[in-house]
Amino acid sequence: MKILVVIGSPKGKGNTYSVTKKVEEEIKNFNKNVEFEYLVLKDTNFQTCRGCYQCLKNGEQYCPIKDNRQQIENKMMDANGVIFATPVYVYNVSWVMKNFLDRFAYICHRPRFHGKHAMVIATTGAVGLNLVLQLLSFEIGTWGFSVTQKLGK
Repeated sequence: MKILVVIGSPKGKGNTYSVTKKVEEEIKNFNKNVEFEYLVLKDTNFQTCRGCYQCLKNGEQYCPIKDNRQQIENKMMDANGVIFATPVYVYNVSWVMKNFLDRFAYICHRPRFHGKHAMVIATTGAVGLNLVLQLLSFEIGTWGFSVTQKLGK
């Protein structure tokens, strides 16, 4: 079984990453054969959405940005489950995670992850946790994912 972990923290390996590693440990206590792959968005070739709407109007193959978007989508498709993890920034996901969601906006209109399970993790030092868990779960759900677990720390 393969689980892809998408880390949407501008710090990369801060609190959000640490919480996700603890989740990995707990899952591996139940099943040692689970393979985890970490995708730290800040370290990928993943550019900022330009809002040109080509992906929505004509299809994602017409996006003018040439980066690793398609490879990232393929990783999500190949995984048995995906964990989406973000810190809370001003009652919302981080800008890194927001860009990730924006770049895959076309999937909201053409969902392709039906039958795939997802977990949503949000971390905060103060407030906004429940709102971000709800928001991220909703957005991932529009892609077809079944959000089976939410974790806030």
